[in-house]
Amino acid sequence: MVVGVAFLCLAVAGAAVSFAEWRDYRQAPSVGLTAFGLVAGFTVLLIIFCLYSFAKARSVR
Repeated sequence: MVVGVAFLCLAVAGAAVSFAEWRDYRQAPSVGLTAFGLVAGFTVLLIIFCLYSFAKARSVR
């Protein structure tokens, strides 16, 4: 359960950075989507880990 919360906190932080990168891209499209794509992909991965961890913790009991 604690690991799931840790993944959730990291995913929320990643989502905040993703939104900041998206805002930067919207203001200057010449920057490109590389940084946004990497951060967004990492955030999605953390969300998957979070959900898996919560499901695993729920099934142990």
